[in-house]
Amino acid sequence: MGTREDYGYGSRFLRAEDLAGKTARVTIAAVEDVEFDDRGLKPVLHFAGKKKALVTNATNFDALAAAISPRTQDWVGHVITLKGEKVLFKGKLVDSIRVTVESKPAKTQDVPFDGEIPDFAA
Repeated sequence: MGTREDYGYGSRFLRAEDLAGKTARVTIAAVEDVEFDDRGLKPVLHFAGKKKALVTNATNFDALAAAISPRTQDWVGHVITLKGEKVLFKGKLVDSIRVTVESKPAKTQDVPFDGEIPDFAA
């Protein structure tokens, strides 16, 4: 008996094996809270122009919260790097995806200004 992936359905989530030894630079397009039967509520990152999303583990959540904000809605628009690497888990090396924040979205936009800047000095 095969898995869903064996029948061509694929997964909508990135797996560590998908990025083993690879790096991808992506922009967070949306963050969705998803309830998993075996793992509880997790933030899931969706990326601009990409089909697969990333379920955020505790390590990646902490990295994003420290670099951006603990509020997941603030993560949208940020450019991050996903890196497939081996990490120590329960005494064994396993494939994992690590997240690093590359840049922050612009909070303000430059607006053309044609007028004089008033002198407010007294």
